[in-house]
Amino acid sequence: MPSGGSDLRAGCPQGLLLAARAWVEEVHPSAPHLVRTLEWVDRLAPDAREALRIAALLHDAERAFPEPGVHWSPRDHWDVDEYVRWHQDRSAEIAGRWLAAQGADAELAGDVRRLVAAHEVGGWPEADVLQAADSLSFLEVMPPAIASWPAERAEGKLRHMAERVSVARDLAADRLAPALLQWRACASS
Repeated sequence: MPSGGSDLRAGCPQGLLLAARAWVEEVHPSAPHLVRTLEWVDRLAPDAREALRIAALLHDAERAFPEPGVHWSPRDHWDVDEYVRWHQDRSAEIAGRWLAAQGADAELAGDVRRLVAAHEVGGWPEADVLQAADSLSFLEVMPPAIASWPAERAEGKLRHMAERVSVARDLAADRLAPALLQWRACASS
């Protein structure tokens, strides 16, 4: 896993945030989704701790590093509990390793790992904000990326992302119809 070399390291959480953003923009195929997730965290929780802000950028880390021999896919398994757990845990592990390589404070790294390990399911206020930010970003950014999915899987995923939100449900509901329209337009072209 690339270290995303940066001189912006521990002792400066803003530096870690900037380094995390630079790293995902370098290595992640869905970097715009991750950056938009951070923007949603900042909107939903303007006083968010750095751990939540960094978790927003790193929450899907495993998708940048496919594991050989693993046959899980977001298209086919987004609604399978074992896949969701695996995705969250592996993303948390990768995020934790990256933070350690940056010299991050152990407490901050642990907080980020816990949040990433719950980003699909939420469960406490900060994790619920991360889940909502992930969903809102997905609805805005990802419809073109899932245009090649079978229609039932893609539509189901978009609806799931809007319906799972416990924080900012109205914002998710407002974004579902445009997301479906965008996905349909991309799928038919």
